[in-house]
Amino acid sequence: MPLVLHWGGPRHGEVDDVPAEQLASSVLVYDGPRWFGVYQRFQPVRVQATPRGPAEVWVVRE
Repeated sequence: MPLVLHWGGPRHGEVDDVPAEQLASSVLVYDGPRWFGVYQRFQPVRVQATPRGPAEVWVVRE
């Protein structure tokens, strides 16, 4: 499962496993009891080293 690093918004700095099929879209939408947010793929695509391994950077969509 790919890793995503969230930049900005309610999940800033968090790294999550995201099912590959969810990354087929240009946006990730989260809706839950603890947080919500919309993130889009950083352009150009950027991968950053994290303690859990390399993660693709997705930024909050304002």
